[in-house]
Amino acid sequence: MEIKRHELKYYINYIDYMYLSSILSNLFNKDRYEEKIDGYHVRSIYFDNKSDNNYYQKLSGIENRKKYRIRIYNLRSDAVRLEIKNKDNNIISKETIFINRDDVKAITSGEYECLLKYDNRVARKIYSEFKKDYYKPVVMIDFIRCAYYYDFYDLRITFDKQLKKNEINIYDIFKKNLTMDAVLNSNKIILEIKYNNILPIWIKNLLQISRFERCAISKYTLSRFIEG
Repeated sequence: MEIKRHELKYYINYIDYMYLSSILSNLFNKDRYEEKIDGYHVRSIYFDNKSDNNYYQKLSGIENRKKYRIRIYNLRSDAVRLEIKNKDNNIISKETIFINRDDVKAITSGEYECLLKYDNRVARKIYSEFKKDYYKPVVMIDFIRCAYYYDFYDLRITFDKQLKKNEINIYDIFKKNLTMDAVLNSNKIILEIKYNNILPIWIKNLLQISRFERCAISKYTLSRFIEG
């Protein structure tokens, strides 16, 4: 499965988040993962190679780059995503394969051969890259997401809050009550606008995005600490 989209990212404060959410809730549909009124839980394990190339490429502003991650929603084990997130200038694409719970443990332990049983292009691609460049899990990230979508424009708007990380106990992605360290303060919300071709003017005006500064935000980079 591969999805290509444009992504715009902004930092907003909590008051702006509450205001925009109240507007969107009357016009847009809520995301299918949303089991609670205030959002759903997202957890990811990010991988990088022995030289931390993905991390340093982002810091250097390289336009064509990628990240590898395992992602789950609401700590569920029935829909585990193994993903490559590619950035090609202003286009974001995701290549995804669903894997089972047991294979999460194998992959995070460096046993990548389990990927070959899926007979899938994305699985083979990740297997090749992980074996060639010695990829390993480097950080686990948690956040709460409130998401809205508008089918006619295939538009998705998300608000990510309570961004936290764990760089030590990063192997048990399904563990509840895991100790996490805050990455952003509670008043800082990440607004993301995801669309395919054109973002309509009325959507821009509705969100008042001219008030906000567009930022190249990477939750992965924000959550890593590398000395030197």
